[in-house]
Amino acid sequence: MRSTKIFNSQQVKLVAGVIVKKVKTQGTGYATAIVLIQKLLEKLLGDDVLVRTQLPIQLGDAQPKPSIAIVIPDVVRYADRHPIASEIYLLIEIADNNGCEIQGQVYARSHIDDFWVLNINKRQLHVFREPSEDGYGSQMILPEEANVALSAFSTCTFSVREMLQPAAAL
Repeated sequence: MRSTKIFNSQQVKLVAGVIVKKVKTQGTGYATAIVLIQKLLEKLLGDDVLVRTQLPIQLGDAQPKPSIAIVIPDVVRYADRHPIASEIYLLIEIADNNGCEIQGQVYARSHIDDFWVLNINKRQLHVFREPSEDGYGSQMILPEEANVALSAFSTCTFSVREMLQPAAAL
């Protein structure tokens, strides 16, 4: 892309064969959400999962870097490769808008059973389940007061609010 000078002034990346505008630099709300979610899930699920933040996963030829990936808990298992779809319990993207459609399509086609988008500005959690080649069959938008559970750990529930920085801090 750089050699043709078509996109010199724009920040773009290639996702699943589609050129998309890169998200602006990570702000404090994004960084806070990453840490809050990581600590929350490690506390609730302990050694039952490995929480990976902003690290690649392997989905066919693509290596997306979701904000958070909850995977089978064995660090050494991933010493020479990245987690694949069958090893992933949950993927979470953190956004300051609703823009994760392309990643959602990639995740659905890869049969990621549980995909969430945490909208830190609207303080909502978008939950996508029932993946197929055409996208996710089930989509819910949960307000911060709602409780949610991972599909793979249905008895472990927590509120959307626990993933967000306190509203007073905004």
